[in-house]
Formats: sequence, structure tokens, C-alpha cells
Amino acid sequence: MVNEQTDLAPDQDSSGNPSEETNEDETQMNHQSTPSEDPTGTDLDATQQDASELDRVPEENQEFLVEQVQRARAELENFRRRTLEERALVRKRTIAEVFRTFLPLLDGLSAALKVESDDADGTDGIRDGLRLIHGNLDGILDQLGIEAVTSVGADFDPEVHEAMLQVDHPDARNGEVVEEVERGYRFGDHLIRAARVIVSRTAQAPEGA
Repeated sequence: MVNEQTDLAPDQDSSGNPSEETNEDETQMNHQSTPSEDPTGTDLDATQQDASELDRVPEENQEFLVEQVQRARAELENFRRRTLEERALVRKRTIAEVFRTFLPLLDGLSAALKVESDDADGTDGIRDGLRLIHGNLDGILDQLGIEAVTSVGADFDPEVHEAMLQVDHPDARNGEVVEEVERGYRFGDHLIRAARVIVSRTAQAPEGA
């Protein structure tokens, strides 16, 4: 009796049926090769929405930062402007207050120069010295920006003039300043002292004329 040996397939057992290991391997391969499907497509939409939101965030932040920087610059510029204006105002007030303390000296010099005299008493040299001092003071006032109020020959202005008297003056128009009693001064648009003046008025004709 001859013993015949039959070669079995590697994927079959002795009974000719596929082995269990082979079936498990094929099942795993089928699961790995089959892609997962999303029947509704919601995952893809959510991903696109998230990406869109991420794209918008940097731009919104940038606009916010630009707005904040512009606002900060505007506030800084306003602060600088207010600081300069306050400094200028303090400077004007300080100069005006200091100048007021010297007004009696200027008034005295002006009054002394108005006094008429001859050289018999030897005062011409003194008067020349007073004129020099007065001229130097006027130069200092010009450097500071302090100006004398225009009076004689100008129309009376209640903003800068203080009327001490009204007189009939044949050669002056009505309301014209004909004499300055005390000089006034101004510093820019700030009046330090009004000028005291004498103002002309229209002479009234006698009754029955």
C-alpha cells in the first residue's frame, strides 16, 4: 500500500476549510482599507468654520491695536498742546504781575520828564539821564512783548481807555483822546493797565445862535 501525501494550502486546515487566522487577517485588512465616511458632512463644515474664525481673529486684533495707537497719539498731542498753552498763560501772568510792581517807577520817570525847566538850576544832565533810563526800560518792555496802549489821537475805546475827563476841543472830533494822563500797557491780548485819558466832546452851540 502506497502512502500518498497531499499538500494542503497554507490557508487551509486538515479538513480543507480556511483557517481562522486567515479569516481574522482578512477582516482586519478590510477594516483598515475602508475609509470612514461621514454621511452628514458636519465635520467638514465645522472645520471650515473654525479656520475662517482663526483667519478673522488676527485682523480684528490688528484693527483694535491700530485704533488704540491712534487714540493714544491724539491724547498725547492734546496733552502737549494744553501744556504749552498753560505754560504760555502762566508766563504771561507772571510777566504782567512783575511789571505791575515797576509801574510806579515808570510813572515817576514819565512825570519827571514832563516837567519843564531851564538849565539855570543845572538839571539838564539829570533829565538826560532820566531819558536814557526811560529809553532802556522801553527797550526791555519791547523785548518782553509789552506794548503801550495807543491813546492820544485815537478814538476812545472803553476796552483799553479810562476816561478821566471830557473837554470841549475845537480841533478834535467827538470822542477823540486829546491827552494821556497815565499810560496804559498791554501784553498780547491781556490788558495790564488801562490808559487814563482826557476825551474831547462836541461843543454845543449856544442857545439862540
